[in-house]
Amino acid sequence: MIDAERTLATERADENWLRPLEAAVRASRPNDQIFKSLHDGLANVVAFKVLTVLKLDSATLRSVRLYSSEPSYPVGGRKQHQRSAWSEAILDQHAVFVARDLAELRAAFPDSAAIEATGCGAIIAAPILWNGGVVGTMNLWHRDGFYDRQMGERVLPFATAIAPLVAR
Repeated sequence: MIDAERTLATERADENWLRPLEAAVRASRPNDQIFKSLHDGLANVVAFKVLTVLKLDSATLRSVRLYSSEPSYPVGGRKQHQRSAWSEAILDQHAVFVARDLAELRAAFPDSAAIEATGCGAIIAAPILWNGGVVGTMNLWHRDGFYDRQMGERVLPFATAIAPLVAR
């Protein structure tokens, strides 16, 4: 019973951070306000060192950065992705991808050295889905070993909440 109570308390706490984000998107607030709400919510729900949001062309695997908390990964930057466990999860399964450690990070991301240079070694990548397709990804980075699958699942509602913004 204690685990069920803990899960319910966690869900309620997550909702308290998700509701302001959903309201900001519904009200068509400016992008900077929406991304601030996203940033604050995720910082309190699962924590991160770096947060990025990318609009993705799933046919070409090219993306453009719409938001970044890391100056070395600026807004407007472009990235070419490759087929990997990341694309299988994000594009094929519409599921969260979690690289729990440096080995998994290096296997999935060709730019892993740049990610590691920020002091990060674990990533959660959540698909941003709109009208049945992937329009982007929301990515949280932290130190090696920080993330697990359960944390990855907790961020999905935040990715869903920003889908209308990313789809524009």
